[in-house]
Amino acid sequence: MEIIYEGKTKRLSRAEDHAVLKFKDEMTGDAEGNSDPGGNLVVGRLDGKGAASAKVAAYFFKLIGEAGISTHFRGSRSNDEIEVVLTTPIPLEVVYRAKAFGSFLKRYRGHVEPLAPLNLIEFNLKDDALGDPPITRQTTLKLGLAGDVELGRIEVTARRVAGLIQRALADIGLELIDMKLEFGRADDKLLVIDELSGDTMRVYDHAERKVLNQLELAERLGLTR
Repeated sequence: MEIIYEGKTKRLSRAEDHAVLKFKDEMTGDAEGNSDPGGNLVVGRLDGKGAASAKVAAYFFKLIGEAGISTHFRGSRSNDEIEVVLTTPIPLEVVYRAKAFGSFLKRYRGHVEPLAPLNLIEFNLKDDALGDPPITRQTTLKLGLAGDVELGRIEVTARRVAGLIQRALADIGLELIDMKLEFGRADDKLLVIDELSGDTMRVYDHAERKVLNQLELAERLGLTR
């Protein structure tokens, strides 16, 4: 298969009229080597993480699909792969923040307490070479990355997705701290793309007082049996 994109935690390849998203065992984290789904550096490997991420992604894509939200998910392909629709990606990272954590705390140090309620959406320009910098709505429109109506739909959809995932996690005693979403276009239709797994969200277990890793999240969702 032709590789379309090779990332830190996944690989996207073209397969005839669709694409295959393969999840890797690589872990992301910070410069000190600490594991963190929001990190921009590969800090190690965790055996079985790719398979766990694929199962969690399939689980959440099915969940939001059943709620009527359009996604690029077609189905599971193998233990660590899912099949997806080919789209034209919108070069934005849409970040839903339920609580103050990670880079948000670093940016606004002294102005917000850790885990303070936020319920907000931020946009980043998806460009690894530039470090995925924050981007305003006006700048997004000026650069022609998306239209005003489309941006509104993206924000509404992101909040719907976050709400569905928050409720699913709350049912098993977990809390969504933040998550990253991406969107693409196919046949003039807006789709949620990329992935929905422990690689793109922070899920907090208050009993354990920690952010769960991908294997732990899959286990708590009952996907490892």
